[in-house]
Amino acid sequence: SVQPDMYPGNCWAFKGSQGYLVVRLSMKIYPTAFTLEHIPKTLSPTGNITSAPRNFAVYGLDDEYQEEGKLLGEYVYDQEGEPLQMFPVTV
Repeated sequence: SVQPDMYPGNCWAFKGSQGYLVVRLSMKIYPTAFTLEHIPKTLSPTGNITSAPRNFAVYGLDDEYQEEGKLLGEYVYDQEGEPLQMFPVTV
């Protein structure tokens, strides 16, 4: 399950500079926004958050095996901003 957690290292780490995540829901929804949270620099053991996501896109899928979904938005996480950032659906 997706749970909030602010402990450094307790995360879904991706190998390399790209990755993807599929979240399966119990029913069809029409989202209006997404939030993304990363630990702040002050809680990072190294004093930086270079591992935080930067550019990301969100797609809506009919099922987890669908090759191509509907683009709901392309976003940039601001590493200098608040740890929890909200991104509205743009398309």
